[in-house]
Amino acid sequence: MKGKTAQCDWKSASPKKPSPCDRYKHACIICRGFLYLYGGRNTTSLRDFWRYNIVKNEWEMLNCSRDGPEELEDHSMVAYKGNLYIFGGMVDSAFTQAKTPLWIYDIDSARWTECCNVPAETESLSPTNRKGHSAVVYHSSMYIYGGYYGIRGISQEFWNFHFDTRKWLCVSTPSHSTGPGPRHGHSAVVYHTGMYLFGGLMGLSEQKDLWKWDFVSSSWSNIRTSQGPPPVVGHASIVFKDSMLIFGGGISNSSPNDDLWMYHFHTQTWKKLSIITKTNFSPKMYHCILGIGVGFQTTSDFTGTFPSHCKSKQKDHYQLVTIPKHTRLCNYFRQQTAYQALGNEASDAIEMKTFSLPLGLGGFCALQTTSEAELDTNRATSILSKDGSLHLLVSSEEETFAAAQMVGEEEGASCQLAPAVDTDVLLLIGGKPLSSSSEILVRQMEFGSL
Repeated sequence: MKGKTAQCDWKSASPKKPSPCDRYKHACIICRGFLYLYGGRNTTSLRDFWRYNIVKNEWEMLNCSRDGPEELEDHSMVAYKGNLYIFGGMVDSAFTQAKTPLWIYDIDSARWTECCNVPAETESLSPTNRKGHSAVVYHSSMYIYGGYYGIRGISQEFWNFHFDTRKWLCVSTPSHSTGPGPRHGHSAVVYHTGMYLFGGLMGLSEQKDLWKWDFVSSSWSNIRTSQGPPPVVGHASIVFKDSMLIFGGGISNSSPNDDLWMYHFHTQTWKKLSIITKTNFSPKMYHCILGIGVGFQTTSDFTGTFPSHCKSKQKDHYQLVTIPKHTRLCNYFRQQTAYQALGNEASDAIEMKTFSLPLGLGGFCALQTTSEAELDTNRATSILSKDGSLHLLVSSEEETFAAAQMVGEEEGASCQLAPAVDTDVLLLIGGKPLSSSSEILVRQMEFGSL
């Protein structure tokens, strides 16, 4: 990002119908190659649950049974090991103020589980309902900051939910002098061993401050910069390579902006990216942004470089790559590979995701991700299951391609593997103001060689 300002352009994708209605204050996440969307607000609060198939460019409405969440808005959703975790966003009432609103959706079984109410005598051991908070994943926990309770005011609580034990822990309740203080409508991302929190609404005042929570030292620090975005609320942020992208948002009761800012973690500097919008595009507020590609898979264990750093730290951790029946290997592996860290630091297990290039205005192409596997083997191995699917056990990206070539030769196929493509795509889903059409808008921005 040195030198000339990069120019970006939002392009519209037109998914096939049926599609979700347009909305804002919804929650989205990408898990195993699919985009999941829950709730939000149109004219009223919504409780519909959708999955976007990035390969087919199709929306599918999923079952939201009585075990699932109710109408939610301004809630959060994160993903961890094949489960989606939705927190907060319930309609304000005396009942919901004392409730811990956490639901877990198991993608494999397509079932909802609601975390039970905490007994009154231990109510302080878990967070109560709130909206406009932030939620991030670090190692095997979800971290929630801030939010508002309605008439009860704004929170500065900082909570940790451990996925494996399903226990809550209050991390800290800092004073204004030692932390961000009470706020909502802010954003937060995780980069390496830090959580970076930006902007939001504190009282009636929008903020433009940037804070870092250090997971190692368990302490807050205020990052002061000479330039950067103006005070903003209802924006969205995401980690891209060694930077944080912040898009949209604005000042309460006014029109949102369409600014795209990049904060570089190492140099601690901001840069405003130039957007050339050729299509009919309106700035957004209370939207969602998600990323596809190697640049958006940066974690505390891996850099954005491909493929030299895309390896697990320990040689005894392997990937189980499942290839569907009747799928030609040379087609399957002609894609770009990205890795995402899973689990805790001790295991260093990784989950492999495979992506193709964006398909332009018609949509995007991505392949199903695979689950992690820890197997005692010294090389890539192939196993043919009863249903005809092929399972490859690999310990690195290089072995994945080697295995593909090995089995491809056995098939008698001419398998010329295409090189990794240096293209990353930012997705923009929904937001306020609502579109003139009834369907939710999905837009993409290709970053190319940024």
